[in-house]
Amino acid sequence: MSQAQQVRRALALTAVSVIWPGLGLLWTKRRNLGFIFVGVAALAAIILGIIVLSGGVVEGAARLLTHKGLVLLLVLSVGGGLWWLAGIVLTASTTGNFRWPEQTRWLHRVFAAAMCLIVAAPAAEATRYVWVTKDTFNTIFTQRYDGRGAAAATPGGGSNPWAKVPRVNIMLVGSDAGADRTGIRTDSLIVASINTKTGDTTLISIPRNLGHVPFPASNPLSKVYPNGFTCADGQCIMDAVWQQAATTHRNLFPTDEQNPGLDTTRDVVSAITGLKIDYSTVIDLDGFQQLVDAMGGVYVNVQPDPNSSYNGIPIGGRIVNGQIVPGSVTGLIKPGYQKLNGYQALWYSRSRVGAANGDDRRMLRQRCMINSLIAQANPVQMVTKFTDLMSVAKKNITLDIPQDDLPAFASLAETMKNGNLRSVDISNPVSNNNPDYAAIRATVAKALAQPHDAKGPTPGKTGSSAAAAAPSSAPSGSGSSAPSENSITNTSDSC
Repeated sequence: MSQAQQVRRALALTAVSVIWPGLGLLWTKRRNLGFIFVGVAALAAIILGIIVLSGGVVEGAARLLTHKGLVLLLVLSVGGGLWWLAGIVLTASTTGNFRWPEQTRWLHRVFAAAMCLIVAAPAAEATRYVWVTKDTFNTIFTQRYDGRGAAAATPGGGSNPWAKVPRVNIMLVGSDAGADRTGIRTDSLIVASINTKTGDTTLISIPRNLGHVPFPASNPLSKVYPNGFTCADGQCIMDAVWQQAATTHRNLFPTDEQNPGLDTTRDVVSAITGLKIDYSTVIDLDGFQQLVDAMGGVYVNVQPDPNSSYNGIPIGGRIVNGQIVPGSVTGLIKPGYQKLNGYQALWYSRSRVGAANGDDRRMLRQRCMINSLIAQANPVQMVTKFTDLMSVAKKNITLDIPQDDLPAFASLAETMKNGNLRSVDISNPVSNNNPDYAAIRATVAKALAQPHDAKGPTPGKTGSSAAAAAPSSAPSGSGSSAPSENSITNTSDSC
């Protein structure tokens, strides 16, 4: 074989080992070593493939995000990268010839180094992704406090982890914690009650201005407010519950309870709805804005509000003594189907100025936003925005879903996409000051009893704009207020 042929062969076999670890060694005197390299790499790929494809791609991918899964990925990204590089280097050293001219030997070395870079760069990036994920998850996943009330519904193993769990209730909290605010207030509060068999999800919005909210007997604040949360200045409403437990009466709670504000909010929401709240997730307003931006925006059908004095949804706006502060509205989100950036999505979900029932309209839009986010979640786009999403999550999101149960929740999320998405409006447009909580719990129970409609709208479908009229109002009266007759709707029909 001529020297030119030797060089071409050496370069070709070195390049072949880039395609698969050690593959180029199969055509050299180190063939047996090549089989070891190829076999070990194939075994690792088969194991990874079984993990990812078993039970579906989404559930399999979530399995890699558990504690053990992330350790496995870290080993594979570091160890696999080094194994691959070793195969390239061994192939290059085996096919090289010390009798070649110095210039030719250097050509071979430079080529081998370039081939190593082709493998090293993605391996290093994969390692960075895994490390960022592991670091983020160590921050966002918190331990659920089980010192009061019933334990959370826990999925089992096997192909159907929710076989023995008919329903899961998750509390979604949007907090307005920020540099310009003291403590945490629940700016938005929604319970997502999920039927694990059909994927039907019922969204129950809890008004921020709900009065006389009940504290269950197991909560220490029930002794402070035995007749419900009420005070002379009228500020004892739902969005102040968190601070009552976290700051005002922190001394009443066990010292080992890390987040009495969240736990008490969960207790109160459970008493309001009659549902056991299994898990909670909290995201602050800045985090929501950054999350939508990291996802590349969200498409929403912005519905006109017939009761609003604005031709669109106001951006900004402060309400003092029932009046909008002049100049505080800084922009508008025009009606129509459009893509909103994070800032616009935040105000779409948060604005409550311009209409008499501003809080009710806001809760309706929040449910629509959840509908849009469920429908538009794109795994491929999530990967391209991965580090941005992880950065946002680490700073702004906490959740007490066990990390090792992520595969089961990924499976549940896939089921939800084919289920009906319903809304329960427990607000009374006239007054939320003294609600009829027995009537509210009855309304929630009625909504959960709705049968699955195979032809009904799912999160990916959008209803007609005619259905988005202002929420129906209940009759006013001096007694307690109850939900209206039309409190239960398909979420998509209002979006």
